[in-house]
Amino acid sequence: MTSAKDALSSMGIDLSEAIEADKKLTKKPKRDNRICVCGHAVARHKTDEFSGITECKPSRMYCPCDTPRAVLEAEDIRVFLRQTWGPKAQHALIRGLVALAEADKEAKWIDDPLLCDKCQTKASVYPVPLTSSNKIAEEATSRNALLCDNCIEELR
Repeated sequence: MTSAKDALSSMGIDLSEAIEADKKLTKKPKRDNRICVCGHAVARHKTDEFSGITECKPSRMYCPCDTPRAVLEAEDIRVFLRQTWGPKAQHALIRGLVALAEADKEAKWIDDPLLCDKCQTKASVYPVPLTSSNKIAEEATSRNALLCDNCIEELR
C-alpha cells in the first residue's frame, strides 16, 4: 500500500495546493441570524421551487407563515422555536425574545426606529397575527404585522 502523499503525487496533484483547495471548500457558510416577523428563523422558511409555495417549519411544529419578513437579528436563533397563541406577549416573536433575554443574549432590530406597519408612525409596536379579513387573530396565521396599540384596537 502507498502513502496518501504518493497517491496524490501519482495523479499529478500538489499536496499544498490540494490542502488550500480543501480549506476553501470546508469553510462554514455565514449563519443567517435573522428572525421573521412570525417569530421564527428566516432560515426555517423554504420555498418549493416547483410550486412556489413558501413554508415555515421551525421544528416539528408547523407555522402558517408564507411570506418571510426579517425584522430582527439575534445572537442565538435556537430560542425562537415558540408558537403563536395571539398578539403581543402571546406571539412567537415576543416569546422568543423573552427566551433570548433569559439566556442573556443580544438582538438588534433590522429597521430602527420601528414603525407601525399600518399607520407608519414611530411608536411602540407589537407583533400580531392577522386574519385574511385584517382582524387580530388569537392563533398563528399566515400573516403577521408589527402594529401600535391604536391600530391593534382598531383591528379587534
